[in-house]
Amino acid sequence: MLKDMLTMLTSALSQNPNSNIGKLFTVFSQQHDEVLQTLNTMQEWVDIDNAEGKELDELGADVEQPRGLASDAQYRMMIKSKRVRAKSDGTYNSIIDAMAKTLNCSPSDIWLTSDRAKGGTEPLALVVEKLPLAIMNNAGLTQGQLIALIERVAPGDVRVSSANLEGTFEFGTVSMEVDTEKGFGNIEGTIGGYLGAAYAPSGNQELPI
Repeated sequence: MLKDMLTMLTSALSQNPNSNIGKLFTVFSQQHDEVLQTLNTMQEWVDIDNAEGKELDELGADVEQPRGLASDAQYRMMIKSKRVRAKSDGTYNSIIDAMAKTLNCSPSDIWLTSDRAKGGTEPLALVVEKLPLAIMNNAGLTQGQLIALIERVAPGDVRVSSANLEGTFEFGTVSMEVDTEKGFGNIEGTIGGYLGAAYAPSGNQELPI
């Protein structure tokens, strides 16, 4: 900005940034750049994935979603869930699509079924058969908060009775003997396996709101 301003001066005036008029233009240029940066930040924060702090609070207020003690990362998920909740028709596919949009993941990363289909007896219970732990961690959510979001997208009194959260790991390239029959396998030339978490709630889990 400063360079452009100085080049607009006539040849009768000094275009040296260290001259008196150059110093005056420097002050104006700095203020202009600060205002422009603020405007750019405001434009970026219209996107919920970039918004922080009070700007994020305003986005939450638009959909009447309180923050409570939630962090920015958690609050983003709560707002997204509130936005997509109204579009869910209660089917498995709509719940999966809503959660995929909330968590910024592919619908193929999430798989739901009914408790009865897994041998249970609850007519209004869901089982989360597949959901990678990395997605939950990237969203800044605990297991209970994630389950609560799913329950809010689901219709009526439907609850999540259990969830299997998947994770992966891989050993480094060190010399070691592996018994593939005792839990570890050689997958495409690397020694790896799976770590996960099983979720079985004892009662309703509430988000920090």
